[in-house]
Order: sequence, then C-alpha cells, then structure tokens
Amino acid sequence: MAKAVLSEDTDWKIDPAIDVNRVSVEDVKLIFAQAEKKLEDSAKTVESLASKTMSMITLMAGILIALMGYLISNWKDTSSMTSKEYVASVGCVYILALFIYVINNVLPAKYFALGSEPQSLMLPSFFTAAIPQEKTTIFLYMSEIENYNKRIIRNLKVVERCLRRYRDAVLFILAFPFFLGMLFGLLEWLF
Repeated sequence: MAKAVLSEDTDWKIDPAIDVNRVSVEDVKLIFAQAEKKLEDSAKTVESLASKTMSMITLMAGILIALMGYLISNWKDTSSMTSKEYVASVGCVYILALFIYVINNVLPAKYFALGSEPQSLMLPSFFTAAIPQEKTTIFLYMSEIENYNKRIIRNLKVVERCLRRYRDAVLFILAFPFFLGMLFGLLEWLF
C-alpha cells in the first residue's frame, strides 16, 4: 500500500517501495479513474459555489439599490438625518463590506481541471531504454496520479475558502434585518 504523506511543503509521491512489476495497467487505470472523479468533483464544487455566490451578490445588489434609493429620495442634509436615514446608511456600508468579502468567490480562482499538458507527459524520462516498454504506460499513469493528487489538494483548499466565505455571507445576510432593527431601536431610544 502506498503511503500518503501530505504537508504544506512537500508533494505526495507514490511510495517507491511498491514493486512496479506487480502493478498492472488495469491497477493504475482504476486508481487514475478514481483520482479523476475526485478532481472533477472538486472543480465542479468551486464552480457551483461561484454560481451560488453570484446569486447572493444579485440579492445584495438589490438591497443596496433599495437602501440607496431610500437615502437619495429622503436626502436633505447630513445635519438633519433621521434614525431611518442613519440605519439606511449603515445598511449600505454593511452590504458593501459583505460584497467585498464574497467577491473573491466569483473572481477567477486558481483551481485545477482535468487533463495535463502534453509537454508534462512527453518527457524523456518516461521513454528511456532503462524502462521496459510495457511499463511506460504504467509510469505515465503513476505520474498523472501524483499530479492529480496535488491538484485535488489544491482544489479542496479553494473549496474550503469559498465555502467558508459563502456560509459567512449567508449568516450575515440573515442577520442583516435583525441588525438594522436593533440599530433603529437603539437610535430611536437614544434620540
């Protein structure tokens, strides 16, 4: 069994203690197919989170437009702002801050998709006379399995960051009306 040693500084490599003479093309194809599924799933998750975040940004834009419209229609001067206008102003800042926080979920993120560039596969080290021709395909698959593992780990880190931002934004959106209500109540009580 291969050992998986993962850390921030080193990439996982297939354990050199594995006897490649006992490894068949079908073995590495099975492992590669599983890695490919996992990589594809992680890439689709990133895209799904970006789509959900876009929907949330659309909602936030609508709220921001409504608050700004209210402020513009009731604007007289800053010295005579009512509690409602103060609450609308704070609400605008709140939504803008939340927008800035979640925008990274829809900006292009560095995540990895399926496949490899030909120049990373057509290397002399795979086609040397020291490697028996019947093992070349196995070594190519093994190299791709290592590459896919690195990509999966990177994608999962991107997914984790995007998911955290998305969950936080959902909570902040849900808290928004309560926050504004409490602020309005506080301002009415103080003034």
